[in-house]
Amino acid sequence: MLVFLVTGSPGWHALGFLTEETQQVIGLLVAALIAGAVVNFINLVLDIAWVKAMGDIVTSVFALAVLTRLWRLFPFEFDSLGIDWGLVTRVLIVVAIAGCVLGVVVEIIVLLRTAVASGPRLGNQR
Repeated sequence: MLVFLVTGSPGWHALGFLTEETQQVIGLLVAALIAGAVVNFINLVLDIAWVKAMGDIVTSVFALAVLTRLWRLFPFEFDSLGIDWGLVTRVLIVVAIAGCVLGVVVEIIVLLRTAVASGPRLGNQR
């Protein structure tokens, strides 16, 4: 559903603060949304700790890719309203990037702990 809101008409064009450079982020954003849906479906079907950890790593890496592209392109144009919204947005992007990196590190640790705890039987249920 969210994919159709982003790619449909008027989609992201309805948000006045997004510039035409946003088009360069949309493909990666849609891929991230689809990856998230697939990972969530797999987690719904399989309740396995290492599968969940791998899925969380995949979705965090997609999010990191989207955020990195947003940082590089910065497809935002804010009217001056007394607050430097560009600076606020950049700070939020940095915080989100740090959260994604931390999330990947944590999930790698979870994945390793799960592998060690389950030994040769990696299909260990939670």
